[in-house]
Amino acid sequence: MPQEIIAIPRLPSGIPGLDEVLQGGLPRGALILVEGPPGSGKTTAALQFLLAAAQRGETCLLASNAETPQQLKLIAASHGWSLDGVHMTSLSELSAEEAHPGPDYTLFPEAEVEIEETLQHLFSEVEKVKPTLLVLDTISSLRVVAPTPAFHRRQLKCIRDFMAARSCTTVMLDEAAMTEKDLRSQTLSDGIIELQQIDFNYGADRRRLRVRKLRGCRYLSGAHDFTITTGGLEVHPRLVAQSYATAPSLEALASAVPEIDTLTGGGIPRGSSTLFVGPAGIGKSTMSTLYVMAAAARGEKSCVLLFDENVETHITRSEGVGLKIKAAKEAGLVSIIHLDPAELSAGQVASLLIRHVEADGAKVVVIDTLNGYLQSAMEEPSVFLHIRELISYLSRRQVVTLITLTQHGILGQEMATPIDLSFLADNVFLLRYFEMKGAIHKALSVVKKRSGGHEHTIRELVLGPGSIDVSEPLQEFSGVLTGTPIFTGGTGPKGM
Repeated sequence: MPQEIIAIPRLPSGIPGLDEVLQGGLPRGALILVEGPPGSGKTTAALQFLLAAAQRGETCLLASNAETPQQLKLIAASHGWSLDGVHMTSLSELSAEEAHPGPDYTLFPEAEVEIEETLQHLFSEVEKVKPTLLVLDTISSLRVVAPTPAFHRRQLKCIRDFMAARSCTTVMLDEAAMTEKDLRSQTLSDGIIELQQIDFNYGADRRRLRVRKLRGCRYLSGAHDFTITTGGLEVHPRLVAQSYATAPSLEALASAVPEIDTLTGGGIPRGSSTLFVGPAGIGKSTMSTLYVMAAAARGEKSCVLLFDENVETHITRSEGVGLKIKAAKEAGLVSIIHLDPAELSAGQVASLLIRHVEADGAKVVVIDTLNGYLQSAMEEPSVFLHIRELISYLSRRQVVTLITLTQHGILGQEMATPIDLSFLADNVFLLRYFEMKGAIHKALSVVKKRSGGHEHTIRELVLGPGSIDVSEPLQEFSGVLTGTPIFTGGTGPKGM
């Protein structure tokens, strides 16, 4: 008969997003190694572990040889925290009170007997406090001054066995560099959390977290972006679209402009992604805002991410063509957010969208423009996978995804697209300028719709003060999309 699966009790980490990666938190009674270079956030993460435990009424102990208690309090104060509920002991105090005096004394003497006294000091503090969580910051000095590798392994094993016997979760911080990883600490640990700091050529550096090991527990593997701000670490778990349930489908989203709805065959299907492609200034953002306002008229929420223009400009331009987006924003139906690509990672953008969809109930998401979004992930080796996973997630949640993509060039056939994502889009609107009788006009057509039929004609798009007009099909012209149409008969559409 199959044996019953026993779930390992977990200790909530207190770090937003990390418990989702760990799928429940730190295993209780385990030895967890948190490693990374200086400045990667190890101490801040450890303080969040301790504060979360203290707030739950648990007893916790911080043993440090890296910073003094006063320095740790200053670090906590910079985040608005108080360490009043956390017991602290400084292993460096051993130099003045318990170690053998001598002119050549160091923090951790090389003599084995003095290192044993350091461990005894730690163990006596544990016996006195009886913590359920111990943080040792750091073990790097222990490794450096250990007389032999075998002796250092015995040190770590002694710590592990002593704390395990008392069912105490132990977190050890280590500053081992990528080229000098200590396999002794890794093999003895039940879990390994690696913090990485990645230098980018421009903008803010990126930080990533990776769980290398979590013995007996499931976790979300791979690299996860995280940030350090006032208030501590925040982890942005890697997006896995398949982990989200498929939402029930709704009727298609119409634009409220009959000619556009005829082009799309009745509207944009829920759960589909739509790409608006065209040169700068032709109306791609206006077209996406048209659907945002149509959703708002139905009482549905939308989230608009702006990577190129600011919020005020977007509102002013939309209001200029009769789209009352300011009122919709004030009513809470539209969220307009300007994002700086130089300061954001792809994981942050994904987390932001997930929050608006899951917590706020957004039914329409606009990415304006995709060119700007790509700037936030330009040095990501798997940028296409990021975008594909994001679109797949929005599709499963039955969100209408509207993406604008700016082409290089204005008129003629030499129009270049910086990146080809049409294969990921379910629907594609093509917008082009064309010249006729000494004036510049705008052409609108739907060149792709994955589900259902659509009109294969070309119509003129007219954006005027307070209005958005779409003409009847330009059936008496050929070559409109080349920029230089040829009149083939009749009188032509109004205004030509």
